[in-house]
Amino acid sequence: MANGFPTGNFRIVNKETGACISSLYGGQTDGVHTVSRRGETGHFAYSHTNDRKFTVHDKVKNIDEELWYFDSHEYRSGRENKLFNKVKDIRSSWVLGAYVKTKVIGWKLKDKDLEHFISLLPKQDEETLAHLKTNTCLDIVRLLETFIDINGEETIKSELVGKLDETKLNDFLNPVLAHESIRSIERKFYELASSPWLRLNIPGFEGIPELDEQLYKIIFASVQLDVLDQKDWQSDSVFRLYLRNYDINELLKKIKKESLEELQEKAWTELQDVEDPQKEAVKIILELRKTLDLHIDEKNMNTAQKVLQTALKSNESFEQLKAALESTNNKELQTVNKHSGDIFLQGAGRQYQTSWAFKDGYIFVEGQPDAVLTHLWGSSVGISQRSNDPRQRWELKRA
Repeated sequence: MANGFPTGNFRIVNKETGACISSLYGGQTDGVHTVSRRGETGHFAYSHTNDRKFTVHDKVKNIDEELWYFDSHEYRSGRENKLFNKVKDIRSSWVLGAYVKTKVIGWKLKDKDLEHFISLLPKQDEETLAHLKTNTCLDIVRLLETFIDINGEETIKSELVGKLDETKLNDFLNPVLAHESIRSIERKFYELASSPWLRLNIPGFEGIPELDEQLYKIIFASVQLDVLDQKDWQSDSVFRLYLRNYDINELLKKIKKESLEELQEKAWTELQDVEDPQKEAVKIILELRKTLDLHIDEKNMNTAQKVLQTALKSNESFEQLKAALESTNNKELQTVNKHSGDIFLQGAGRQYQTSWAFKDGYIFVEGQPDAVLTHLWGSSVGISQRSNDPRQRWELKRA
């Protein structure tokens, strides 16, 4: 075996769906070539074979087009490990190729730093450990740090450590959830504020009431949060909505609402008797999040909560959590990528052809182990990000 592939011919069959990848006759192109010379014109018919195409069978058809073989050769440009279709034609033999698109979607701790972080935590159950080892761990670290920063270490020690109560813990988690919701609300604002219906100038068109109301509620909430921030001199502005790049008065005018100055006066009147500005700010954000039907990663929140439940049992376990979080400071991070892409056939001998590897049921682009061959749906097979999706697992069945 080489790069995980067997010798000889084999079929590539999806373990979950039974789909089998194959080549397909590309047909012929017919035409007439016209030549003029010395006042005479000649017409010459021609026909040529088109490139073979990549296709997918919903189940094995036991035809040669489904057969592939692996070939590894050293070239001037380096070693290439290619998958060839068994069927050749007068033009070429045909190689499986991939166009891979990679998008950076986040950052994560390097493996050694992640293991060190986990080793410093109070003992966790297997489910929590499994989730901490995923790409989202850095998000969980941030949630735990936000929990301590917003609620205050001294308050946490006096109210929660050693006397953990589920209801009280949830009350302490609400500010974290609110803080996590702020960016989502801001993104929703930019989505609504840039919507084309606001620019329409059609007689009788009254806008889209539901979306106008959502935009208004975000703007008014931002005003309320500004007022609460001014009322609390100890606030470090962690509960503020920053609605930049747009003329708020112009938006309010378009949706036929009161001016920004009127909203500010309204907010001051409504909030003048509030005794706990931070608690009121959290309430406003969470209500707005519910109104806009926004979601955050509940699994991350649940894992952060489970880590806190173990860390708040005693002063010793809380210090363990703090030490674990401190261990992640100033660490070099690595990117979290999302791979996607298309599969195609390419004539042999061309440059920059795809090298493949096979391991643990995954067929992936060599050097990019997370860019895996996936049966996406129906007759579509492409490249996607490695996961536990069973449609990413393949069998190599010898002919």
